[in-house]
Amino acid sequence: MEPDKRNLYRMPWSINENPIGWLEITDICNIHCAGCYRLARYGHKPLDQIKEEVLFLKKWRNCSSISLVGGEAILHPDILELIRFIKANKMNSIIITNGMGLTEKNLTEMKIAGLTGVSFHIDTTQERPEFRGQQIVNETMLDDIRLKYAKLVAKVGGLTSGFGITADDNNFHEIPKFVRWAVNNFRIVNSISFITYRGIPVGEGYEYYALDKKIDLKADSLGNTIDLDKIKTIRITSKDIYSIIKEHFPAYDVNSYLGGTIDHTSFKWLLGNIILNSRLKMFGPYGKKTMEMFQVVYHFVNGAYGLHLKKRNFGKKIFIMGLFDKVVRKTFKEFLKYVILNPIRLFYPVHILNIGIVQAPDILPDGTCDLCESCPDMCVFDGKLVNSCRLDEYMEYGALMHIHKTNGNIKTAGLA
Repeated sequence: MEPDKRNLYRMPWSINENPIGWLEITDICNIHCAGCYRLARYGHKPLDQIKEEVLFLKKWRNCSSISLVGGEAILHPDILELIRFIKANKMNSIIITNGMGLTEKNLTEMKIAGLTGVSFHIDTTQERPEFRGQQIVNETMLDDIRLKYAKLVAKVGGLTSGFGITADDNNFHEIPKFVRWAVNNFRIVNSISFITYRGIPVGEGYEYYALDKKIDLKADSLGNTIDLDKIKTIRITSKDIYSIIKEHFPAYDVNSYLGGTIDHTSFKWLLGNIILNSRLKMFGPYGKKTMEMFQVVYHFVNGAYGLHLKKRNFGKKIFIMGLFDKVVRKTFKEFLKYVILNPIRLFYPVHILNIGIVQAPDILPDGTCDLCESCPDMCVFDGKLVNSCRLDEYMEYGALMHIHKTNGNIKTAGLA
């Protein structure tokens, strides 16, 4: 089971016309995540430099939203001034955090400054202080921590709340449980996301070059190297994640995508949703025509494409899109069947749970690297836009690494 590109909307984004500006403001972090592609090298960026990057992203990306990332972005001492600056430049801001430094006080201050939403990364790849001395053996163990932060965002109010996990061969079977957790808490969880685990393979069969110079890529040279002698094969893809969600939640589906830069069969970004009501009854998704109309109208009205919006609930108004979207018409029919059996159900609130899937860069059999086309997470380095997932290569070697495969019979891994 996998998506069919003919039934999906290819997002109209490009390197110069993209809803997201990825802003790396610090490489300092308060926990460690396996597979992290950012090593602590420089500390907090100066505020003046960050402001220049905001203006660069606004000019050359025409973005409507800035993702504040690190490291742990909350730790930056000028985070409030930065959020105010972004708001003054008429863009939304999303902070991506592990939650460890988040309190009701600083979250309220960030909201007043103009923050739009919070995206939490909480999963089993992390060494979290809440479990110091105790092994985190499954994602379910983290549900109470996720719920604590979801309730905190809801208490402050007016902010979107999203949760993401890194998907690998260890927690793949738990993906349906994570979706179920989000469904059960849809009132305070607006979206969830999955990013496939990838790392730079280190071992016999791979050689790396940057600027025509061979690199001795040791285990600690970059943040996400993988010793091929110590790991199992890792080949979880966005299609796998889509399939397992669809299997357990038939009402879920995707409506839009971004492909790869080389592999025409890859789905690098998959955006989907479930429309459900306050009794956890799931009716179906909305389709590609709804997403297409949203992107076109949003751009027409605002002069830029949109993704991270201010908190709002479209509720039953989403069914109006059935005039144009056959997927919504099908979902609306399921809703009517449900209401006819008990008319009082017409008054139950309707919500949308958004579900995103991102497949990290992959090394293909010929040694080339398949990245995300029209990468939404490009950041600024040395006056140019670069893929954030490979920023460390620019920092360490001044350019992207080139991969030479010297042995065809090696384990499969990917480059992130």
